[in-house]
Amino acid sequence: MAHATMPDSDHAPSPPGTAPDAAQAADELDDLVGMAARLLDTPFASIAIADGAHFRIAAQRGLEGVAAIPREHAICRALGPRTPLLQVGDARADARFRNDALVLREDGIRFYLGAALLDARGRTLGVLNVADRQARTEVDDGTLAGIRQLARIAARLVEQRLLQRSQRIAERLAHDDYRAVIVADADGVVCHANAAAAELFDGTIAAGAALASLFPDDLQRDADGLPDWLRAPLHPGVGAGMPETRDLRIATRDGGVRTLEATRLPWHADEQRGMALLLHDVTGQRMLRARQARMASKDELTGLSRRTAFLSALSALLAGGAHPLGVALVGLDSFRTINDTLGHTIGDAVLQVVAARLQAGLPAGAQLARFGGDEFALLYPQTDGEAIDAQLRAVLLELARPCQVDQHMVHIEASVGAAMADATAGSDELIARADLAMQRAKRNGGRQLCYFEPGMRTEALDRRQLDLELRRACRDEEFELHYQPQVCLSTGMPTGAEALLRWRHPQRGLLAPDKFIDALAQSSVGPAVGRWILERACQDAATWPIVDGRRLAVGVNLFPVQLDHERLPNEVEHALTRSGLTAAHLELELTEKIALGDDDGSAADALAALRARGIRVAYDDFGTGYASLSILRRLPVDRVKIDRSFVRDILANRGDAAIVRSILLIARNFDLRVIAEGVETREQAELLHGLGCQEAQGYLYSPALPPREFARWLAARLRSASLQQMSVAGHA
Repeated sequence: MAHATMPDSDHAPSPPGTAPDAAQAADELDDLVGMAARLLDTPFASIAIADGAHFRIAAQRGLEGVAAIPREHAICRALGPRTPLLQVGDARADARFRNDALVLREDGIRFYLGAALLDARGRTLGVLNVADRQARTEVDDGTLAGIRQLARIAARLVEQRLLQRSQRIAERLAHDDYRAVIVADADGVVCHANAAAAELFDGTIAAGAALASLFPDDLQRDADGLPDWLRAPLHPGVGAGMPETRDLRIATRDGGVRTLEATRLPWHADEQRGMALLLHDVTGQRMLRARQARMASKDELTGLSRRTAFLSALSALLAGGAHPLGVALVGLDSFRTINDTLGHTIGDAVLQVVAARLQAGLPAGAQLARFGGDEFALLYPQTDGEAIDAQLRAVLLELARPCQVDQHMVHIEASVGAAMADATAGSDELIARADLAMQRAKRNGGRQLCYFEPGMRTEALDRRQLDLELRRACRDEEFELHYQPQVCLSTGMPTGAEALLRWRHPQRGLLAPDKFIDALAQSSVGPAVGRWILERACQDAATWPIVDGRRLAVGVNLFPVQLDHERLPNEVEHALTRSGLTAAHLELELTEKIALGDDDGSAADALAALRARGIRVAYDDFGTGYASLSILRRLPVDRVKIDRSFVRDILANRGDAAIVRSILLIARNFDLRVIAEGVETREQAELLHGLGCQEAQGYLYSPALPPREFARWLAARLRSASLQQMSVAGHA
């Protein structure tokens, strides 16, 4: 249909189901823009869609005069797969915007936050922009997470909108009038074909040709039924129940295949009768439909089945009694770090490597799918638990092999959760069980296999409830800091205190960290609470009295999520400036879990910058992990803390005493100071002092105290020391 024309847009109806979809998508983009503006309380927000040399504004608030952004604009150049989020505190101070009209005018833009809209393959579909006339110094993590989520939703809507546009074009062409007409007589011989039909068949159609010969059997999807379909209007009883419309395929002059939608109509004229075929080209429409079907069942990046297809196969196997049967979910550990540090292109390549490795090790009959993100699913029908266990342990070993991607050596680690089918579990339930097991494997440190246990569901519900309560606690300021004194073993005088978090729960009372700290570290409010701890501890420490001519130091425990080489130094600087506390009197404590998560060296960079500023760094619970020595080589610290588990039985257990001696020897060789935790008796304190330990904390001196009680404890300690000095002076 080379000469087919589009129907007049003023008169032709829109294809069914498309115009309302487009309008709905536009409304949804408007809603997202409004949500983004409200989230940051800004007057300006927009979504711009990539369109040739520009990013066309599809929805906006406060930018009515702007229709498009040139692709060469600083925003469009900066945002993309490698930099999915761009934050500019003051555009007037940023060289990239020195000539930007929206920035230079008197009421121009100062603050800008943008997020790239990326499709599943990491391609940039557009940008989500939020801006303000006032400069801003910082956006909190919760708000940034909200912007990222809105950007992901917007990307899906834009991708759907682009697909619908392609579909509308195809459907408008398909809904053009049936202009190709072939008329056949009662014997199925072509007696007439209009110009459109001749054009459709590249001029090869001619009167006298057999109608059936125009549609070769080898091109048809259902060649067996075609003769009856063509004869049915002329022969009563033939092809009963067949639809009046079907797809027919024809060959083109260049060797291609064209799909036609054919509708058959009987005709009568005087004593003659025959059949007419009304044809129109639906090749593009059918190709689009096939592509949509493939997208629905196959993952575009890896070529694996998607979740829906996997669940359908699992349901069929369960219904067919293919027992024993097991399902496993494989989730990559720290995959986000790969995306953040190496970019989404490398991340996609890593996912393809994982898919290839899983596929290569798949036994006969097993099935594999990608569930999205960094999660894969394995299905083992008619396989017993022992064989599945062997397979999954082999999977862990295979995935653990490093891979080279674009000159980057990438270490892949995974957590695997598995569940065996029983008489009660359907497909969704079995997947949910495997997911609970995988989450358990991740919480236990990753790089391991866990099997579903019934208690996991209760634990998951409890964790969900705890997370909701932690969000409320952050909002309602239910957290508070207590301080445990740290004492010099030589003089008995306080040298500082460790800030310890407590939760004043409205129903359960005062909760110690062991009841909630792990959940808080993984919660979305964790970064905000971490900043609050840092700021409050510095404020309180700045009010403590001078002891022996020195200000007391305060120790603050870090959450893993805080140790970001760009964010943490700024947060620390803000806390020190706001409180007036000097850098030398702040100590940051990190655990082995934080250190082991420093795959890209960002933690080491952040700590080095902080130590250069004069801030001290301590390694908490030293000696309890398997990587303590290697961490001392990689991460810069000033002090190690002997874990209370070694101090508790130091007097009675020769092994614990030997470990403490070894820790002290290592610390001396690394030129590190040492403090012992959990000191409860004078005998423990004296032995530690004799072995060379400089400081201690524990119930011998005081438990962790609220700020006012800690102030009273300090005052009493100083009075006692003063009286002792006076007594000594009197005896002298």
